[in-house]
Amino acid sequence: MRAALGGGAKRKGTGLELSRWTAAPPRREVPALLAAYAEMPWLGTIVDTVGDAFADVTWRAFIRQDPTTRKALVDVSLRRAGGDVRRERLKSLAEVGGAVELSDHPLLRLLADPNDYMTGRDFSKLFTLHYDLTGEFFAVVEELAGVPVGLWPVPPDCVLALPDLSKPKAERTYAVTAGGRLFTLPAASVICVKRLNPADPLGRGIGIAYALGDEVDTDEHAARYVKNAFWNNMLPGAVIAIEGFSEGQAGPARAFKESLAREYGGPANAGRVMITSGKTTFARLDTPFRDMQLVELRRFLMDYIRMVYRVPPEIVGDVTSSNKATSYAAREHLAEQATKPRAEVWLAAMQKHLAPRFGDDVILTYDSPVPADREHRLRVMGTLPSAFTFDEWRTEAGFRPHPERQGFAELLPGQKPHEPGQTPTPVEGGAAAASSETAKSD
Repeated sequence: MRAALGGGAKRKGTGLELSRWTAAPPRREVPALLAAYAEMPWLGTIVDTVGDAFADVTWRAFIRQDPTTRKALVDVSLRRAGGDVRRERLKSLAEVGGAVELSDHPLLRLLADPNDYMTGRDFSKLFTLHYDLTGEFFAVVEELAGVPVGLWPVPPDCVLALPDLSKPKAERTYAVTAGGRLFTLPAASVICVKRLNPADPLGRGIGIAYALGDEVDTDEHAARYVKNAFWNNMLPGAVIAIEGFSEGQAGPARAFKESLAREYGGPANAGRVMITSGKTTFARLDTPFRDMQLVELRRFLMDYIRMVYRVPPEIVGDVTSSNKATSYAAREHLAEQATKPRAEVWLAAMQKHLAPRFGDDVILTYDSPVPADREHRLRVMGTLPSAFTFDEWRTEAGFRPHPERQGFAELLPGQKPHEPGQTPTPVEGGAAAASSETAKSD
């Protein structure tokens, strides 16, 4: 095989490694995007909401094995399966002994305790913050005797250059700055998760906040405009010219200004009407907030930013047109549209870059973040209550099983009474008996 590939010749580039991919410095907007999280409250709230939901995801680890010999197996198709399909397959395999859950696997311990200064929840949320703001997340893997023992996040703007793809894999490095020093890290020691830029798929990632730059800036400028209005923007709110006043009559003019300040200054005197004698000219210089529709503008921008991140209004406290049904649906929508996609991105990265470092064929998965549809479940249970046991009803109501109330409340259609420990027998001529006969004939 090696001869067919050219023997022991040194591996060359593919020809796709353009110069802009070899340098790949961070975009100039990245520091501003990171700062926007702290400076722009609405953007920070939306990103926080998505990050907190992702941080609540519960991760699990499994290993495939032969049900008979208990020998470990490699199942590539299972690793590539989507979230719901992966969970269902693992559940089915676990029931027949084809998969075993590893509740104390080192990979789970590493994700739960990545380093000495962060909890697993903080680390998971930080991934979402960096990923949503800049489109990139970097973490340095700390190893001991070849086994990962720590994960250290690196701000995207501190990664000065990506690996040169024209070099052999073993020679590729990241250029990272920290504390005023420049570090060169092997590419194998850095986990990079990015939201691909279609215009530069092998280069730097691009975050959602980058596309929202104009909307976010407009909302921030509107807030600052309102704030600056209280400092008058170096312009008076109005100009009053009174006939008969001249530059030489500074005394009367000053007295008039003092009377205005005394009678109409301060919030308590806002909007008072002044009646005066003589010929007076009035010219307003500012634009009223009502005419500018700043409230409507900011509401539109906030809704727009929220919708781009796929966050329902109820999740961020907007219950203007909400009810109980929409509030429950909002949680499901957030999980389906925001949490699950990010969980799949994180899982794929950890499965590719981190799981193989532990030397076994561990399969990473997570519990579905989508809340159970209790209304649907109660409708099903209420349609045929006799199909469920006392314990199932008590569990649905939030109570523990009762030792004296076990089994089914009443017989199912087509069943007759039986002794404890025996299987109910179909009543002759009943629906259950008909189904039994059909099964035998098949």
